Amino acid sequence: MELRLYKSETTLYFGVYVVYIVYQLWSLINARHKILAIAQYEFPQGWPILNSRKDDTNDEFYAFTEYIKQYWHWYIFHFAISGFIRKYQPRWQSMGHVLVTCIIVCCTMKIISIALICSLVMTYYLVAQRHSKAYVWLLSLLWMIVMIFMKSNKMLQDNMGYMEFHHVMVTLCWCILRGCSFSLQLAKSYVNGEGDMERKYSFIKFLGYSLYFPCFTLGPFMGYHRYTPADEIIQGKSNLIQFLWQIARVAFWWLVLEIAIHFIYVHYMALDIEAIKVLDTKFGLYAVGYFMGQFFFMHYIIVYGLGIAFAQYDGLRPPRKPRCIGLVHHYSDMWKYFDEGLYEFLFTHIYAELCSKTSSPLRKILSTAATFSFVFLWHGHYWYVFVWSLLNFFCLVLEKVLKTITTSAFYNKAMRETCGLTDGGVQRFNAFLGSQIFIPAAFSNCYFISGLDVGNFLMHEAYLGGWWNYVTLSFCTYCFYQCCEIVMHKRFQVHR
Repeated sequence: MELRLYKSETTLYFGVYVVYIVYQLWSLINARHKILAIAQYEFPQGWPILNSRKDDTNDEFYAFTEYIKQYWHWYIFHFAISGFIRKYQPRWQSMGHVLVTCIIVCCTMKIISIALICSLVMTYYLVAQRHSKAYVWLLSLLWMIVMIFMKSNKMLQDNMGYMEFHHVMVTLCWCILRGCSFSLQLAKSYVNGEGDMERKYSFIKFLGYSLYFPCFTLGPFMGYHRYTPADEIIQGKSNLIQFLWQIARVAFWWLVLEIAIHFIYVHYMALDIEAIKVLDTKFGLYAVGYFMGQFFFMHYIIVYGLGIAFAQYDGLRPPRKPRCIGLVHHYSDMWKYFDEGLYEFLFTHIYAELCSKTSSPLRKILSTAATFSFVFLWHGHYWYVFVWSLLNFFCLVLEKVLKTITTSAFYNKAMRETCGLTDGGVQRFNAFLGSQIFIPAAFSNCYFISGLDVGNFLMHEAYLGGWWNYVTLSFCTYCFYQCCEIVMHKRFQVHR
């Protein structure tokens, strides 16, 4: 669809968006001294060259940093062994992945951790041989329930140690998805009567997929269909240069994030409402929500980028890196492009199994509800995850309803002939409606990142902070929405 907007109008939208982000950034940097004055946490001294305290309160980023400190040389080990096997004995690739990870796990983890990982992986392989999707989902439900109890087991945590316990729990979550992907694809191939099943779904290939070290703990999730060589694999020097370039990009964004947490304390704000209250204006509060999302995005660009770089070097087909949330205005696209691997799993194995394009709207809504029920259980049995999942569900349903209405012939005819709007006028009105759905969808992320208290506080300030506050929020969100529409339109023209 052609966007019929005036150039001056487009300039206004991008101008408001840029000024808004700059103002938010200034508000957060300016607030750090006030936060240090009221914080109940002693911020450590940061890098001497930056002469500022460092916010190290984000558990996920801290766990990632500790993981790299412990395992960096094992990445080199995987790089050397996997590269040697791929060059001289490509048929042994999966066997090499299994041996590398087994050596790493045996050298770095306690017996109980190894036993848990082995138990989960082997139960999926055994259940997969039954070729039953029902058994696979039952096993997945049982493991997710077991993990809920494990998370609250202090004795288990003390036995493993905090960092190993964290790494094992995350690893088990990924292994559940990998076990599901292998088992469900095997069941589908069996029903379809595909040939060469023993080679496609061999035990060694299953283990190589389940234990692939670069994605073993940090992700991203790769469906089993991606654990196959790409059609065109760049070999030799070019492949190495591409790998080193991707690692350099990961290191660059890691450096950016490390510098940012010396001046912007949104990680601490996610834990303490009083730290958020030091901001003087409502738009300062919204800066917390926006930069929570951006820091979350940068974290996963780093974490997923590492696994993706190794997977591509190994000739596999990993999902793409997360798309910047500052250029996503449809929340369905947030799910598609932030974690592409997880989205593929949810869509292929849950949503598409329960409905089709021709299904009734009610069936599609129920299928979406089932999908988010799995999302809730897989992320953990927490109230903030439930609220986040529920808000995502309702916003996606509203987005689908709005898209159905605005693309209908009756609606477009009524808007043009009855209301007398031009094509540009219709597009502006549609953008206004879309921006109203985007507001709660964007704030829903605050629940996932920071929990119930901060999420409730920011949502309250957005909707109950006064009519003028909401008008200005709506205007800025509308400008953001239009900017994303323009960028999306340009992308469509380039790729058409």
